[in-house]
Amino acid sequence: MTNKYSKSLLMLLFLVLVINGFGQNPKYQSANFRSPLDIPLYLSGTFGELRSNHFHAGIDIKTEGVEGKEVFAISDGYVSRVKVSTSGYGKVLYITHPNGFVSVYGHLKKFNDTIQQFVKKLQYKNERFLVEAYPEKGSLKVKKGEVIALSGNTGGSEGPHLHFEIREEATQYPVNPLFFDGIRIEDQVRPRIAELAIYPIVKQTLINGKNDTAFFSVEKKGNQYTLVSNKKITIAGPFSLGIRTYDQMNKISNKNGVFRVELLLDNEKVFGLEMDKLSFATVRYLNSLIDYPYFKLKKRRLIRTQVDTNNRLSIYHDVVNNGIYSFSDTLLHSFKYIVSDAYENSSAFLFEIESIKPQMADGIEDAVSKTGSFFKYSRENNLKEAGISLQFPANAFYRSFYFQLKSLPANDKSFAPVYMVHDKYTPVQKSFTISIVPDSIPVDLKTRMYIAYLTDEGSHFYIGANWKGNKLTAKSRILGNYTVMADTINPEIKTLNFYNGKNVSKQNTLKLSIKEKQTGIKTYRGTLNGRWILMEYNPKKNRLTYTYDEHIQKGKNDFKLIVKDLLGNEAVYEATIIY
Repeated sequence: MTNKYSKSLLMLLFLVLVINGFGQNPKYQSANFRSPLDIPLYLSGTFGELRSNHFHAGIDIKTEGVEGKEVFAISDGYVSRVKVSTSGYGKVLYITHPNGFVSVYGHLKKFNDTIQQFVKKLQYKNERFLVEAYPEKGSLKVKKGEVIALSGNTGGSEGPHLHFEIREEATQYPVNPLFFDGIRIEDQVRPRIAELAIYPIVKQTLINGKNDTAFFSVEKKGNQYTLVSNKKITIAGPFSLGIRTYDQMNKISNKNGVFRVELLLDNEKVFGLEMDKLSFATVRYLNSLIDYPYFKLKKRRLIRTQVDTNNRLSIYHDVVNNGIYSFSDTLLHSFKYIVSDAYENSSAFLFEIESIKPQMADGIEDAVSKTGSFFKYSRENNLKEAGISLQFPANAFYRSFYFQLKSLPANDKSFAPVYMVHDKYTPVQKSFTISIVPDSIPVDLKTRMYIAYLTDEGSHFYIGANWKGNKLTAKSRILGNYTVMADTINPEIKTLNFYNGKNVSKQNTLKLSIKEKQTGIKTYRGTLNGRWILMEYNPKKNRLTYTYDEHIQKGKNDFKLIVKDLLGNEAVYEATIIY
């Protein structure tokens, strides 16, 4: 009896340890979801993670480095949206569930047979590989645990994984999937803290004697983080802070985003943010949250405490004085960051700042340049100079500032001066209109001219090419260097597994490489015996693939492919193949 009791007690203890080995967050325990994959879940991306121009709206689940893992419906429901794209989520499914949530599965390799048949029928109807549909409610029902797709690497994915989201049906707001009972991650690893930044707010602010942003390395000592060598910090005048932090999980080395950041000043909370729910309408305001210039320079993201006037994020809480701090004394003040992941693993970072008397004899001035045209963020701002005009809608920027526009002589490939539209270190929330008058408009080149953005590395990319009278007009959301260029080069087509006259009956695909070096590919159209065929485009590999279906016939088949770029340059390939 005692032996049986001991065994039962040990088994109970084992179960408790196993359960506690997984993260627990009971927010949506009643949802009764299952995992979308039947493999251990390891994340290469977390909810709310800081990405390029947006917050990550889901979690990225590793698929053991391969494509083709079975993807399961997390609960009963119906397919409410399906999309095939060469960017973004690639091949993606949206399933609406009776409990008010929608699950999203992105970067898929292929859909299950029923959904694939629905999509293929639509593709042939539209004669387009890229499609998006909202099936009639209940027409494509799924059951919990049903295989709905195979995982892949389509769209903007940089490696095989499953992008997985859960959204509120009523609002379409993404919520953190780690809050749901069926999505279990093994995680007892605390977030890491790597760097501290201190920003002067006015020209009279002195940080260790200088009116410059100061960066400090951070190290772990025992169970908490401190400044390297406990470096002393003195400050006079108002300032704000920034922190670089990331999260990790058991058994993996990925540096993922954190869930919560809090800041205490002299044991009082003065700043907080939390990644529990997002709105797609505001995700680009990430560029106001981070130190954008630092990101452009270092490709690393610091979370700032200062909340810009036109920052509309709802992730903040307990923010005092818009994240700006100042002291009227000459005392030592304690700061404490607490950074947590979704499973409440947390790390603390403690440091002190000594307040010294500010020197304000010359009055208070913002620590920003005051040359150029003053742009008030809340109003429309237009600027016109010889050869160029700019139109910015109201609320295009996060704060008011002085805008600069300069020009340099045209280079040997451009048809207009190089216009320095402020600088690349200032983020833009809304699209603005840029119009440039070329120095000359050769008749044979007019339809091939476009506005180009010039990078610091010497390359360039297409922005737009709409003619309005004698000027080219385009929409953009980045500041930097612009000019006018021309693209007269046709796209390139190469066959990969067939040639004219080849017998292709021992293979099941036709593969080609298509490339466009300047403006990008706009359309492609493949036909077999004069009829449109479905060709899947993978821009990451510059590859087009036709998988044999009922459109290939026994004997001779006439294949034709037409590829056009964004300016109408065209390439044509034709061949006769034997099947």
